[in-house]
Amino acid sequence: MTVDREIHGDVPDGLRLMEAGRPGAERVVAPAGDGLWRRMPWPAADQLFDLPPAADARAVLVIGDDGSIAAGLRGNDLNVTTAEELTLDALQVAAVVVMIGGHGALPAQAPAALAARRVLVADATETTFGLQSGIEFFQSQHAGEAIERATMACLHPNAVRPVRAMGARAALDHRASVIYPRLAEELG
Repeated sequence: MTVDREIHGDVPDGLRLMEAGRPGAERVVAPAGDGLWRRMPWPAADQLFDLPPAADARAVLVIGDDGSIAAGLRGNDLNVTTAEELTLDALQVAAVVVMIGGHGALPAQAPAALAARRVLVADATETTFGLQSGIEFFQSQHAGEAIERATMACLHPNAVRPVRAMGARAALDHRASVIYPRLAEELG
């Protein structure tokens, strides 16, 4: 995973974040994997908290899908975009973000979606870093559940308004301007 400053914020000098599973990495920050220095999602850039709502309530961004979730959402007449990684451009357009990480932990980029007040549907089944399914995000254990929850969020945007607000509040704990200085201090 590359560090995208627009999504994850500026990494301070002296702090080098590396991808989990990379040979020779000594200090790795990631949501899951072996030999981690810190187990956590990646911080959310501060400017994400100020993004305006998506113009299209039926716009869904799907990340990490094999195609089945995107196809199911399109079958429900939603405007679906797929991507390998979250970008600011894609996040600005999406009202709902579906992240399929496949490793049991909340996906690394989840705080960015929450900070932008997008409804998050994720396959976090083991580690959610304090986030509560149904309150700050929607957990899905299989593709059908992800499709149902994302469709509901798109078709009933007022019903998920509290989830958007609580997700953004929870993302404050993962704000780049708070997290990066702490990590840099621990390394120092």
